[in-house]
Amino acid sequence: MLTVCDLTVSVGPETAPVDIVAGVSFGLAKGEILGLVGESGCGKSMTSLAVMGLLPQPGPRVRAGRVLLEGCDVTQLQPWQRVEAGHGRMAMIFQEPMTSLNPVRRIGDQIAEAVRVHEGISGAAALVRARELLELVRMPDPKMQLSAYPHQLSGGQRQRVMIAIALACRPQVLVADEPTTALDVTIQVQILGLLRELCNRLDMAILFITHDMGVIAELADRVAVMYAGQIVETASVDALFGAPRHHYTRGLMDCMPSRNSGARRLPTISGQPPLPGSVAAGCVFALRCAAVRDECRVATPPRLEASQGHEVLCAFPLAGGELP
Repeated sequence: MLTVCDLTVSVGPETAPVDIVAGVSFGLAKGEILGLVGESGCGKSMTSLAVMGLLPQPGPRVRAGRVLLEGCDVTQLQPWQRVEAGHGRMAMIFQEPMTSLNPVRRIGDQIAEAVRVHEGISGAAALVRARELLELVRMPDPKMQLSAYPHQLSGGQRQRVMIAIALACRPQVLVADEPTTALDVTIQVQILGLLRELCNRLDMAILFITHDMGVIAELADRVAVMYAGQIVETASVDALFGAPRHHYTRGLMDCMPSRNSGARRLPTISGQPPLPGSVAAGCVFALRCAAVRDECRVATPPRLEASQGHEVLCAFPLAGGELP
């Protein structure tokens, strides 16, 4: 459905670019949910904006790589060109619905606008379709909510509206950028369940971006772990949580509280992710890795296949998920 090949996003002048996303590659199959996980500032949202063609201008730009949707490279197309070329089959759910919805327009009009743009139907027919979309995302009393304003809805209801807008063009690929971050735990569970149901029902692929490993374990089929603009580990959910091979992935898991944590202090990963362009050579995680060696500071780590479908960007990966 979607193939991202060596995607590099840069800032700064052409003569001295600074890469904030460096050589990212992944694929999405029909009906699959891929979780993209990592700390804040690791390049997850920038990757999603580059895939969608929504990088702020002037500012970051796609310097290299390809984003293939239905076999067509869309990195060189403007948003309006994507619509004209029929590439509206990729949609996005943003992190905070209250800042994404227009506060002075009714919910029905905002959903209908997306329908009219992508399907070219009349206003009345678009409103009918808007009601159907609200029913699809299980909005309570969808007919009445068409005339509501965003401030009259709860956080969970606003996120359902955002999902309805994203589904308006019948996407084959849905990009969800931390859609449950601002929601309480109960509503979060409902939204995650809704996304899984829609994925199965509509047979679409979802790229789900989060920093929450617990959400990934519950929702995703495969996981790509991102650090400092690079994908450092990719595996199925079972393989990753059963035996993480990258030291950063293991550190993220150790930071998670569990029923067995008790009153003990949770371990943390010391330091902060490096600033873009500050790592001249070697592994980007070397400054924070508990198992760093001299070679890690000078040589670019290889991308190894730990097992079928399980890749890790590390010269000295973990064995069986245990720290040496």
